[in-house]
Amino acid sequence: MQIEDFEALLNSRIIAAFSLGMSVVEITRILRKSSVEYVHGLLRETGYIQAMPKSDFRRSYDIDCSIEAALRKKGYSFARWCLGWKFDPNQAEAALRTRPGNGQPVPVHEALRHDFPEVYVRIFGGSSPKKEAKISSPPFHPSVAITWDSTRNGYVARIAEHPEIEAVGGDWDQAFERLKTAHRTHESICRLNGAIEKRRGVSSP
Repeated sequence: MQIEDFEALLNSRIIAAFSLGMSVVEITRILRKSSVEYVHGLLRETGYIQAMPKSDFRRSYDIDCSIEAALRKKGYSFARWCLGWKFDPNQAEAALRTRPGNGQPVPVHEALRHDFPEVYVRIFGGSSPKKEAKISSPPFHPSVAITWDSTRNGYVARIAEHPEIEAVGGDWDQAFERLKTAHRTHESICRLNGAIEKRRGVSSP
């Protein structure tokens, strides 16, 4: 599989994760991306997230500054975050100015606690979320082979341990750089698949 194939597969897994109820911020963290732009943009372009009305582009909302800062750090605006959760921004704004009461879950509060638990605790109180212990995997030292392929008129780079990952370039450097991109995308797909299986309650083989 080449870069384009892995990118198409990654996009399909992002859509599958979102359809299972995973949020844009959650998916972005799993992919280890600093900004939500890729995930949100894909879901907007494929119709899973509604496009933001032009009238809301420059609109500001009266929300706690720590929420705004957390969203900005992820490249998000409050209105776009609401669209990802299918909230009306005006209703969400009003709800976040009140404390959740009587033990009744309020969707926007639950969404904030899900995406930014530390911010939620700082504003509304409660116990700090337990961080899951990271499972360290043994270091991976791949072996790379780059060969000339006359039928493809280019250099083909492959990872010996993962022969399904390959890339074609006009020279060695381009083939190697494209291979690294394909490998990173493959790792992202594996992480996302693991999260999807966990969400479905299915253990990995």
